[in-house]
Amino acid sequence: MTSYLRSFAADGERKKIWTFGKNGGDFELRAIKKVAVKFYLYAPKGPQGRDYAFEDKLASLEEMFGEEFWKTVCTGFVNLGDEAVRKALSLLTAVMWMRNPLHLQSMHDMHSQIVDFIQQAPELPDEIELNGKVVPIDKESWPTYRDAGEDDIKRMWLKHLDSATWLAELLMKMRWSILLSEKPVFITSDNPVVALHPTLRFRGIENPETTLAFPLSPTRVLHMDNRHSEPDNQYYPLKVSPRYINSLMWRYALNSMFSSRPTEEVCAEMCAEAEAQGYHWQPGGWLPDGKIEP
Repeated sequence: MTSYLRSFAADGERKKIWTFGKNGGDFELRAIKKVAVKFYLYAPKGPQGRDYAFEDKLASLEEMFGEEFWKTVCTGFVNLGDEAVRKALSLLTAVMWMRNPLHLQSMHDMHSQIVDFIQQAPELPDEIELNGKVVPIDKESWPTYRDAGEDDIKRMWLKHLDSATWLAELLMKMRWSILLSEKPVFITSDNPVVALHPTLRFRGIENPETTLAFPLSPTRVLHMDNRHSEPDNQYYPLKVSPRYINSLMWRYALNSMFSSRPTEEVCAEMCAEAEAQGYHWQPGGWLPDGKIEP
């Protein structure tokens, strides 16, 4: 995450970035190495102490963010139809999405659902259906799975994350474009890869109406969708205010936004856009004009 955020740095040395948190606080210019940090997120405890193997893999992958290739992606023009470019960006996008703590929470939720469901059954089944998917049950390893603790579930998540190539392969099949701004206007967040669907629920990468947005830099946003009737591998100049894109990133942020511009300025722009669309602010969120909630 640190290497990625340097593309949004607010200083020439690429060491500082503007931040703002959903839980309040000040608009701050902070050292990049001190933001978006959660200790031991990828280092579960084991019999021999903490396992840093996956953190080492992430460190190797993040080296790509420091290469000339990434600089060109962020500030220049690359051939989005080139297989090597597509593979590299697909893998980076997949890992940036799956490494999100939300996916760890999803692993926790799935574990709890499976355990609760099976404990209500008269006997241990061979398989169960969960959220429309058939999940096989290994009766020999079931007690270990049932009694899994925090670090055990984290290891399950990291094993899933370690196989991100399956997701990268799906991303490569989508239609790609990059939204381009001549000025540095786009923000990012601690949840930079956003999956969208008109129903406001995730319906899968291959759903015809699924779209993904991933800010690459203050001047580039990678957009992926399944509208294959439209031109592929295009650059589209930004013709409207960046406030819509930035509001989207802020809405799906876990806690923090990051920007090369003062975040107070970014928030003022988003508020102006919301008011122009007929919304007003009250503690708890934005509401349509004319509506008041206690």
